Amino acid sequence: MVFSLGLSAQALDPEVAFAENVKKMNNIQQLVKMAAEAEQQALFARQEVVLKRLVELRPYSPELKLALVKAYAQQDKKTEAYNDLVKLQNAGLSYPVGDQPAFENIKGTDVFDYIEEGMANNAKPFGIGEKAFEVSKNYSGMLFENLVYDAKGQRFLLGSVRAGSVYQYTENGGFKEFTDPSNPASGPWGIIDLAIDQEADLLWIASATMPHYNGTTQANFGQAMVSKLDLNTGEVIKSFALNSSGQPMLFNNLHLSKNQNLYFMNAFGGEVYKIAKNSEQVEPLFKLSGMTAVKAITSNDKESIMYVSDYEQGLFVVNLETNQVVPLQQKPSGFFAGINDLFYDGGDLVAIQGGVQPARLMRYVLKQDLFLLNMFPIEAAHPSYESLGNGTLVGDEVYYTTNSQWAKTDGLGRLLPQQSWDDLVVMKSPTKYKMDEHMQRQQQMEEIKKKRGLK
Repeated sequence: MVFSLGLSAQALDPEVAFAENVKKMNNIQQLVKMAAEAEQQALFARQEVVLKRLVELRPYSPELKLALVKAYAQQDKKTEAYNDLVKLQNAGLSYPVGDQPAFENIKGTDVFDYIEEGMANNAKPFGIGEKAFEVSKNYSGMLFENLVYDAKGQRFLLGSVRAGSVYQYTENGGFKEFTDPSNPASGPWGIIDLAIDQEADLLWIASATMPHYNGTTQANFGQAMVSKLDLNTGEVIKSFALNSSGQPMLFNNLHLSKNQNLYFMNAFGGEVYKIAKNSEQVEPLFKLSGMTAVKAITSNDKESIMYVSDYEQGLFVVNLETNQVVPLQQKPSGFFAGINDLFYDGGDLVAIQGGVQPARLMRYVLKQDLFLLNMFPIEAAHPSYESLGNGTLVGDEVYYTTNSQWAKTDGLGRLLPQQSWDDLVVMKSPTKYKMDEHMQRQQQMEEIKKKRGLK
């Protein structure tokens, strides 16, 4: 009798009922709204419950982890707050903790001072990257969001979302137009992405009619295509468009495999497609269900594994034989959200991670293309970092834009008030910077663990 009364009382407890309800929720936007409302009402225990659920759903997001730390701090839960702050610090991240009123309850201890000092050290520039070239601000409004390198022509190619034309940069010839502006009636349209097939002398482009493209009209809005061009002349050889059944489409994330097969996806639906070498057909492969912010895809040399970067959810691997999708890191350790671009480099992955603080380039060391052995920065907190864009691998260096102009536009592609175009900076960084030191340190740590009987 006493036992059943206890259960009834628990069932009537509004906080218990709230927590049970939150555990069943999967809608990210709704949970974010609930967390904000709880914070506004100073209901920090409830905010903690909601944020814990959000961290369960998005375990690789440092922003959500930091928000949870604030909820702990508001309740004077020092141990929980310190533990999560140390995780952020150990991951090489840096967030302002000392000047935030929400952290008042956990300040003034040796542990907090240690964490704050570590965060400050993480914010210091690291790496030896340098500026490769600039595109004048007179062209920045044309929105060059992707670039590739033509090794034969020794030139970089950049596609304009605004004009639908490809520009080239060479050390001697500077920056100039390579292809004519697109035809709004027939396309290609605003250029979303580029890929080069060096062996076949082909340039692949993904284009779409979106608000940022000058040629978008009510008649052509929502259309997309993938086109192959002659790399030498810029002439369109063939374009591939799919029947959208009246739904808008946006093709992006072009990836050319080592075997010269082209992969791409529809950003609005998550469908991944393939155009095989020498094929004239688009082959649907699978759908990345539940991923709404995929920024890049790449594959290993054997083309048995595809790597997927979701800006919010982190890194995933896809078995291209079975289409099985799993997180790269099975245990929620590390922070893989905020990755703009991704490259397979000699058995490892190189990532441009602009969505964390500090923005950085990372190298993920893999074993057998599947297992994450080590991860370390190769460039971080460079003074020129403003809004990292996409890039391309050239030998042992990655070239990438450090100040994408996209964030300066509104939903219709117009320059926001109080904003102005800047010279677009393309930077280069070595992909294996201090790799030997990192690997040696990792080996030493493993030896220490073995001696102490730790796994």
